[in-house]
Amino acid sequence: MKTNEEAVWGIIKNIFSYVRYLTLSKEEKTEINISLVKDKYWFQELMNTEPSILKLIEGDEEIRRYLSSRKMVRKLLRDKEERLRFKGFLTID
Repeated sequence: MKTNEEAVWGIIKNIFSYVRYLTLSKEEKTEINISLVKDKYWFQELMNTEPSILKLIEGDEEIRRYLSSRKMVRKLLRDKEERLRFKGFLTID
């Protein structure tokens, strides 16, 4: 269990991280969001089965626009239905 000081420090750290994120360019935000998705197990498994997906993500403007949205990436990372929709989105090509 965290102490009050640790909890406050965590909140302050999150606030500064968010402010730093807000000051990034759209391209930098997209790269950060792509790296968040790349770290997930389900995406690594998808990359193992279809290695060309990363090139598709890097080249497709619509997918990059989707991944530039913090809200959409957070939903993608926590929602199984959104992941299935995203996987379908990748295979439409």
